[in-house]
Amino acid sequence: MSKYKLSPSELEFMEFFWNSTEEKCKQDVVDFFISSGKDGNTVSFFLSKLSKKGFLIPRREGRNFFYTPAFPKQHYNQNLINETLKKTYGNSLEMILASFCGKASVSSKDIDHIRNWLKELEQELGEE
Repeated sequence: MSKYKLSPSELEFMEFFWNSTEEKCKQDVVDFFISSGKDGNTVSFFLSKLSKKGFLIPRREGRNFFYTPAFPKQHYNQNLINETLKKTYGNSLEMILASFCGKASVSSKDIDHIRNWLKELEQELGEE
């Protein structure tokens, strides 16, 4: 997965691809984005940029280029969250949970859910 973050405009383009179930040719992308005021040159720029960043996989067929996402949106979001948590909390689960919940707001039921989740995670990791 790419280590790059997406700008708002890049994210708009990637949403188009992530919401599609099939690869798209350049003309499909131009046709879609022309209604939002983006011209063919702008579309070409973003297709090239997203391909170089590793977000899109281009495939040439004759004179046409077809594009597919290099990975699902969920992987991008997960990577973004993990990077943010690492920078903010140094990957400390305790710090993340304390900040997210606040120690005063954690009930014994919450603790039981967390404990069960950790046991399940431990079992899954042991099986790999």
